[in-house]
Amino acid sequence: MSMFTATTVRKTMEDAGYYKSGSRETLSETFIEEQDVQVGGKGYKLSKIAYWDAKVFTDELDGVLSQQNPRIHDIYGRYALNCFTLVRLVNGNTHQGFKGARGSGNELDMAQLMARRFYDPDNSGAARTSWIRTIAAAGSKNYFEGSTTGAELAMSEEEGMIWLAFYNPATTPCIDGIQIIFNTESLNYQDLDFDQVDLEDGDPIIELKEPWTLPPEQSGEMLAYYYQVGTDEMRPIGLWVQRARDMRNLTTLFTP
Repeated sequence: MSMFTATTVRKTMEDAGYYKSGSRETLSETFIEEQDVQVGGKGYKLSKIAYWDAKVFTDELDGVLSQQNPRIHDIYGRYALNCFTLVRLVNGNTHQGFKGARGSGNELDMAQLMARRFYDPDNSGAARTSWIRTIAAAGSKNYFEGSTTGAELAMSEEEGMIWLAFYNPATTPCIDGIQIIFNTESLNYQDLDFDQVDLEDGDPIIELKEPWTLPPEQSGEMLAYYYQVGTDEMRPIGLWVQRARDMRNLTTLFTP
């Protein structure tokens, strides 16, 4: 039995000085100040945000992940600051902070990446119904894209995504690499050899060499290389941060 212990979101946020214990009244009146950062080679100013919002983000994300594979929890824990940076990037436009499950209006919440939030790469313009995909011919194909084949998916002013890793429950994986295209620029490909991953704690998981953040008002797509025919079951580990008002209809998750 594995004795692996995950790094928690709280541990990383505490080490950074972003997580404090206290009442909502007290923490809502103390703030993490603005910061200048580089994301994808571009300069951004991270918004001022209350310590209460950081606490809500931390506690909710750790709570959701506590029931998952500990290695997935560990990935989110180690990259918690990257995820919180995304929250602050989006908050720079919404200005209402992160209130999570209790949020409303322009207050921010988050969800893990779900297939039906994306366009179907095999049926241009339609919603993807599952991460499971039949690969009838080997070659490079879009893994996610915008509304038309080869188009980038653009974030609005009030949303952003972060991609951290992939897990792949397929018995016979047929994918061996991905390449991100960010604002029309092709980034270095990354190999994904799922056959070599330790299965001790569940399905094979491979992290991106660096987390990829798609900030508000930026666009991107991802290519995958399928080296053999078969059934692709690879799915991403990451977050989509958006306004609470855009998370109120369960049947209309499909990205506009």
